[in-house]
Formats: sequence, structure tokens, C-alpha cells
Amino acid sequence: MLPLIAVLRRLVVGMALSLMLVLLPACSASGQPPRQILMQALAMQVQFTQEDLAAALQLPALTGEPSLRRIRLEQQGREAVEGQQALRLQGRFDWSLPDDPIRVDSPFDLLLLPGAKGQSWRLLRPPAAEGVGWRSYPLTRQGLVVDAADASG
Repeated sequence: MLPLIAVLRRLVVGMALSLMLVLLPACSASGQPPRQILMQALAMQVQFTQEDLAAALQLPALTGEPSLRRIRLEQQGREAVEGQQALRLQGRFDWSLPDDPIRVDSPFDLLLLPGAKGQSWRLLRPPAAEGVGWRSYPLTRQGLVVDAADASG
């Protein structure tokens, strides 16, 4: 009788571990943007920063997309933005400009707004100095726009 109890115990523990392995990744991924969306949001942030710097210094804007590497997410949470729940992602990433061998390690702080069905995402930028409200930009997946709303906001 004792071996039967040991076998049943092992079976129950094995089933519980299997169930945890299946359910835990699903829980951690719920409500998270795909990696491709995060990379596109970071690339957009770099481009916006470069455009702002070029305008402030009265220089021509750089062309081409930055190269991104080693994205490290350090903090995440929810934040209310004009009555909607946005996802705040903070961390660090390495990037370089086109044709530039120097890689820069930079912090990031992104606000991403999920679509109504959780299948689309928009990058949110705070109001500009001119007092215009929050701006949002649709993020794409696999070359297709997944949120076709007006890009200006």
C-alpha cells in the first residue's frame, strides 16, 4: 500500500508542476505588447528625440531607423492617461544610429495604450510645450497597421 501512495503523490506533484508550467507563462504575458511592438515603440522614441534635437539645433534631421539591441525591462505598471489605462514600461536598451558604429546604452520610459480588444497598441507621448494634448502613434505588427486610427492622436 505504501508504494501506491508514493506513486500517487509523485503523479499529483508531476501534474501540478505541469499545470504551473503551462499557466505561469500565460499569466505573465497577458496584457503585454509583443516584442516587435516594444522594439518599434523604442525606435520611434529614438527618432522623435533625434528630430527634436535636430530642430532645436537647426540641423537637418537624420534619416534611417536606429538599430536596437539588448532591451532590458526593469519596471512595468499601469497608469491612467486621460481616463484610459496605459502600460508604463521602463528599462534600458542599446541602440545606434544608421551607419554609426557607436552603441549607446540608454534608459527608456514608454507609455503604451492597448486597443479595445488588446490586439493593437499605440505609443503615447506627453503634451508638447505648445500645450497640445497627449499624442498617440499607432504601432504596427509584421508590416501591417494593427490600429488604423488617425496617427496624430
